[in-house]
Amino acid sequence: MHQQLARLLRLEGAPITIALVAVTALLGWLNPNFLGAGNLSSIIIQSIFILIIAVGMTFVLTAGAIDLSVGSVLGLSGGVTMLALSFGQPTAVAILAGLAVGALCGLINGLLITVLKLSDFIVTLATMGAAAGLLQIMAYYRPLRGGETDAFTWLAYGTLFGIPFPIVFGVLLVIVLTFLLQATTFGRQVRAAGMSPEAARFAGIDVDRVKLIVFVLSGLLASVSGVLLASRLASVQPALGRGYELQAIAAAVLGGTSLAGGRGSVAGAAIAALLLAAISAGLQIVGVDPTWYQVIVGTAILLAVAFHKWSDRFQERNIFQPLADNGANGKTRSGENSGPAGHGGSQAPRIQQAAIGTE
Repeated sequence: MHQQLARLLRLEGAPITIALVAVTALLGWLNPNFLGAGNLSSIIIQSIFILIIAVGMTFVLTAGAIDLSVGSVLGLSGGVTMLALSFGQPTAVAILAGLAVGALCGLINGLLITVLKLSDFIVTLATMGAAAGLLQIMAYYRPLRGGETDAFTWLAYGTLFGIPFPIVFGVLLVIVLTFLLQATTFGRQVRAAGMSPEAARFAGIDVDRVKLIVFVLSGLLASVSGVLLASRLASVQPALGRGYELQAIAAAVLGGTSLAGGRGSVAGAAIAALLLAAISAGLQIVGVDPTWYQVIVGTAILLAVAFHKWSDRFQERNIFQPLADNGANGKTRSGENSGPAGHGGSQAPRIQQAAIGTE
């Protein structure tokens, strides 16, 4: 029974999905209106903005880095888009301008980190401050609202086959990026670079190129979220995006991505973003005093992380321990290195196999 539960928990996104179901059931029991179709649809849409930057953060963390600038880049990209619209620019031009800002910020981060070898924490912290400052300057000189077109508003309120466009976009994004991370050579290189940069280089992986790409991807996805959020709000305030980077990191980690690098789950990050949105909306519906929001959400995150860690240990005890016992009894396969990486054996051969798709 324990081994069957351990196998269930090993499924990608299973622990955080169990947490989401438990929270949803609890909030639905406290207030049945929480489970209404309209409310659930609204929660999913609200989660999309964090989801988009969380899946980008998943790639960065998996590669062994961190990006603190995504919240400010989100706000700046949305502000540039609204600024262009307020000057009468076509919708496509305004959107491309916003996306270009995000990609450029990601490129700057990546170049400073990979070429100048600066700390990713310091670089993205500086970019976060610069992007937030630029947004405040723009908002000071010109209100970032007005000029919205029907096409721009459709991004947030339009539907495809009766489903809100943000939900359709979020689902497609998760599918594509899950495939990219789990089933392509680039995804294997991202995981290898985060697992051990030195061993990855020994295996022939250009770690700097991989990190540059993931930072550009993170900046681009932050700008996508900013454009969609600007469409939904029909305006951009100077503080837009503030604190979103912490929610993105929390969603990625809750979803199973390792802060140490080498392991990431796009689907898990998406489910975790939905969990955070559900908690926030649920607190409002059950009438909790807003001053307690941060305390309760923070506690919920700690409980979810604790549950995730427990599930990891439970899996190790009930799946990997029997394998270790077999090895101790001399039942390991001939020629197999039973020592863990870094203790009697190099990680390079394993990472080389991962890089060329033979893991």
